[in-house]
Amino acid sequence: MQINRRPVRRSKCRGECMVFSKARLRIAGFCAAVSAACISPGLAQAQSTGSDQTESRADLLGSDIVVTARKREESAQSVPLAISAFSGKSIEARGVQKIDGIATFTPNMTFQNNPSFGGAGSSAAIYIRGIGQKEFLPTTEPGVGVYVDGVYVARSVGALLDLVDVERVEVLRGPQGTLFGRNTIGGAISVTTRKPTDTFSGSLQAITGRYSRMDAKAVINAPLAEGLYSKVSIATFNRDGYVRHLVDGRDLGDTGTLTGRLDLRWQAGDALELNFAVEGTRDRTNGPAFVLHKVNYQSKIFNPQNLPMLPPGSTPVEGSYVVNPPFDAPTDNFALLHNYFATLLGGQPCLGFTPYSPQGSGAACFSDRFLVGSHATAGTGPQYSRNDLWGAQLGADWDLGPIQLKSITAYREVHGNYARDGDHSPFTILQLADILTQSQFSQEFQLLGKTADDRLKYVLGLYYFKEKGNNINTLDFTPVTFRSGGRFDTESYAAFGQATWSPIEAVDLTVGLRYTDDRKSFLPDQEILVDKTGGALIAASPNTPQARILPFVRVHLNENATTPTATISWKVTGSALLYATYSKGFKSGGFVQRVFPARDSVPTFSPERAEAFEIGFKSKLLDNHLTFNAAAFLTKYDDLQVQVFTGIAPVTKNAASAEIRGLEVETRLSAGSGWFLEGSLGYLDPKFTKVDPAATEITLASSFERVSKWTISAAVSKSIAFANGGELTARGDWSYRSGAFMDALNSPELFQPAYSLFNANLTYEFPGKTISVFAAITNLTDKRYLQTGVYGSSFGLYEHLYARPREWSAGIKWSF
Repeated sequence: MQINRRPVRRSKCRGECMVFSKARLRIAGFCAAVSAACISPGLAQAQSTGSDQTESRADLLGSDIVVTARKREESAQSVPLAISAFSGKSIEARGVQKIDGIATFTPNMTFQNNPSFGGAGSSAAIYIRGIGQKEFLPTTEPGVGVYVDGVYVARSVGALLDLVDVERVEVLRGPQGTLFGRNTIGGAISVTTRKPTDTFSGSLQAITGRYSRMDAKAVINAPLAEGLYSKVSIATFNRDGYVRHLVDGRDLGDTGTLTGRLDLRWQAGDALELNFAVEGTRDRTNGPAFVLHKVNYQSKIFNPQNLPMLPPGSTPVEGSYVVNPPFDAPTDNFALLHNYFATLLGGQPCLGFTPYSPQGSGAACFSDRFLVGSHATAGTGPQYSRNDLWGAQLGADWDLGPIQLKSITAYREVHGNYARDGDHSPFTILQLADILTQSQFSQEFQLLGKTADDRLKYVLGLYYFKEKGNNINTLDFTPVTFRSGGRFDTESYAAFGQATWSPIEAVDLTVGLRYTDDRKSFLPDQEILVDKTGGALIAASPNTPQARILPFVRVHLNENATTPTATISWKVTGSALLYATYSKGFKSGGFVQRVFPARDSVPTFSPERAEAFEIGFKSKLLDNHLTFNAAAFLTKYDDLQVQVFTGIAPVTKNAASAEIRGLEVETRLSAGSGWFLEGSLGYLDPKFTKVDPAATEITLASSFERVSKWTISAAVSKSIAFANGGELTARGDWSYRSGAFMDALNSPELFQPAYSLFNANLTYEFPGKTISVFAAITNLTDKRYLQTGVYGSSFGLYEHLYARPREWSAGIKWSF
């Protein structure tokens, strides 16, 4: 097939890149990708003209995808939404094994495995257009909703999905408060798995690689009877960690996952289809790969000027500091408090009187000797992360001619057990343990229809969600051991509707509305277990051993929200679409679960709300070989839920309002002769417009945490077809992120400077395309960059968790 020779405005594309490069030299890589997309027909002409040419592996990356972003099947290019869609085959061709890998190719998106303060493994921290959530606590909601086959995954633990047998992944950017609804203030990620078919088929795959990697996947699709089909998929993922736990030689950051799923599909006639699935995952690891980066030994209570010290009872001397226990105990810095106790109670030289040395030299002193680098930790406390997840769902589709009825019923459970040593030493300064149990039930009904000669399309729906569970945190600190957490319960009701009317053939008007009613409760089960000071520090307060930190009384929180959307779209040509959208989003409030010292009531925080304005266009050019999409948006973001350390525990509070301006560009080109190029650019400019005076941790000049101003990617693939029917495909990709802080306090020690990543893979498909072998390298330049970071001012400890280093892998796949 020959691409038509249409005039191409080469100077315009190059001119746009020149403007970008003048504004920011760092986006030159993206300009190169766009310039390649804006090629003259000469490159397109290089495509083979043979009539027997088949679609290459590289061409699969650029094919249009059918999505269900509006609850009905539509081409991704025809949906007036900012959506990045990836088919299962294209995800595989990109070398992505886990769902967080799609962030590499999606503008303005951050998707990380974030253990955060508690150490839960496989915990997703997702941000889209600057809005998201990093905390896994069940009393805090995510800012980006994750859906699997239409089922909302409520907890971030377990949302870091392994992509075993996926039909497609859709990333919807911006508030999706009407059709997806629950906690999609930043956007939604919708994963659709493959349904069983009437053909016996399947695949077997094995992968090995660096760090003793050993992965295996098996998928078998088998018809059972007329109209009844089944599919079984099972996978195991195993990999050593990359941070050595020195005390026992174990590696942290390892992978040990077993997951499986059974699907049954019953076509009970021409009008009714039932789909049932049950799945489970078992995850066992040695815990997250945190390392100790820096220690702050400063205290506002004890010797704040770092003066030479005199023993207790000494005559004051100008320019010196007389130790005055217990009244000057540095209770605002537990690392220093440990040395204070070791000096005054244990006779260890941990403070150094002249000159003052807060680290000391004794064996019982906490000091910088525990900063053992980015590949090891000297902690001796328990380290593990264990998750067990399972779920079942039943989907029913009735086709009644003018209308279709859909029902999605689902149940999910999470059982987690986590522990980590946050001080990275033989001492007990910061040791954490968590037990999480959670179950959820959801029911959704949808009514879809068309009328007025198909000029009016609509969807109406009802939604119910029920969640309950228990999360107990045991926190062992220098002065005290206490239990935090408690039982949580959530019930949510919603009704929604959306309609699209086409007054003329080229124009669509869409309006939608959702009403949500959330009802939450929390029963805190929090008390002091051990007062290690003998009562000297905390006996004078209600914080006596076995005393309640919060009243053992269930508290309630009721919220409701109305979230509308309105869109106008214009099909300029059969391959070009312009649109403008207005939408609102809502994220539930919650309870502050970690509390210390004691309080007489449970702290709460209110919902977040976002109002978004967006314009964009989508186009298919060069005989549908070039896709070029762009969007610009403004989001007004109110009552931001910001997590800060105001004492011992991280506290979530409504701290500010903000405006977020941004731009997104995505382009894909199937250039012929097996060539495929793609690129994306995301620009974000979030600014606080109002800060609560009580939120002293942030200012109007503060940066959003985990949000890069620039996210850019580019990739090129080349497929070579051989005379024997085999095909070789090579792919290389590059991604860039500008600098970002890992906490709301904008701690310089938790700032990740701008960085680039490079990946490459090579695949050979044997004749007949039933057997393929492949090899890949991720993080080709072995870049060390932060995946997350933690700092608590009460502990004085800066912790880093770096992403995995350079890794190679190789594998084989057999499809039948």
